[in-house]
Amino acid sequence: MFRYWMAGAAACALILPAAAQAQMNGNAIETVVPISFDRGRNESVLERGRPETNPIGYKLGGFTVLPSLDTQLGYTDNVYQTTSNETADGFLRLVPRVTARSDWSRHSLQLNGSADIYRYLDAKPRNQDGWSIGTIGRLDATSDVAITAALDTARRYESQFSGAALVNVRSVTPFQQSQARLMAEGRVARVRIVGSADYAKYDFQSVRTLSGFLVSQDNRDRDVARGAVQLEYGLTPDTGVFGQVTYTGTSYDQALAPGIANRDSKEVRALAGVSLDLTALLRGSAGIGYIDRRFTAPIYQNISGFSFDAKIEYFPSQLTTVTFNAFRDIQDSTFGGSGFFNTGAAMRFDHELLRNLLLSYGVSYAQNDFIGVRGKARVSQVSGGANYLASRLLTGRLDLSYARRSSDFIGLNGPALSEFRALAGVSIHP
Repeated sequence: MFRYWMAGAAACALILPAAAQAQMNGNAIETVVPISFDRGRNESVLERGRPETNPIGYKLGGFTVLPSLDTQLGYTDNVYQTTSNETADGFLRLVPRVTARSDWSRHSLQLNGSADIYRYLDAKPRNQDGWSIGTIGRLDATSDVAITAALDTARRYESQFSGAALVNVRSVTPFQQSQARLMAEGRVARVRIVGSADYAKYDFQSVRTLSGFLVSQDNRDRDVARGAVQLEYGLTPDTGVFGQVTYTGTSYDQALAPGIANRDSKEVRALAGVSLDLTALLRGSAGIGYIDRRFTAPIYQNISGFSFDAKIEYFPSQLTTVTFNAFRDIQDSTFGGSGFFNTGAAMRFDHELLRNLLLSYGVSYAQNDFIGVRGKARVSQVSGGANYLASRLLTGRLDLSYARRSSDFIGLNGPALSEFRALAGVSIHP
């Protein structure tokens, strides 16, 4: 989630960038091949080392183990995220994590485990028991060739501000996401070649509407297999160009409804663009191209059009980092048609007010253009935050956010909902 300075807030806390990106674009799977633009010429506010407050962890053989526990008390003015008759509630959020990473001179291995637990005072159906476990390893075959493999599985909850999610439901939609990924990277002079493949399985659970009806989401269960090839060429030490082609095959576990085929599809996306890392100025990548998704069943309208993916970081000073993201991709709809174009942009500011006080704020906007049904959905978010790095053991946090979704549809997917959230707490990292 990206942040915006909230009026009257003297300090607010950071929200994890990875979780923010996922909520922003609604994608459960990240880009299959990461575009390499970091050449070591810049350092963002969040990346900067702070030896006096950074956790040290515990040595265990050739590994360093880093445990942590985030505890926050929160308030929401619309706990069920309904379109009307909003109800306020308080909640407790607990996020225990443990990471074990290797200290080897060559190769690397990292093990991760975490939970994301919500407990509400009154709205018990909104309680969440999220968790994830995974591992990622890198084999340095030579100085120019590396192979990376990863496995993970997680119980997640779908944001109701996503165009793919149901709204006006009693509980947040839970789903199990399991992935396997393999990537090989080679460098020859100015050329970087990357091949990548991943496989993901999604299992969505049933939810009840506010009126008490049980809505099965078994027809959203699917397998997604992807492969990609990317070629980068360095024009100069700080600027390069790239081309990327990605193939995605989606296969649903069952029919959409009795006698109605589901949205099995094959998709190809091609991007071309530039990556750069200019000292004390900016770094990032921007690619634009074409995306084409074709469905196996003729009842669904094929989708194609231009696509883009960009991330640019601007460094007006060593104390401030400005990040801009933009994207356009295709996602499946939950209630009609073949899918929708998901287009959005976000801007985020991170500022080091003091050595141990980091402020963050930003704004984001996304639009879902549905294919096969007439209508659009729009999601806007503003939020702000700060981390107070008290010591190696404690970090104080305060988070503020406001999100609004409007839609042309009625019923389960509209017409509008909004939510303000505030969280305050500490992170313990011995």
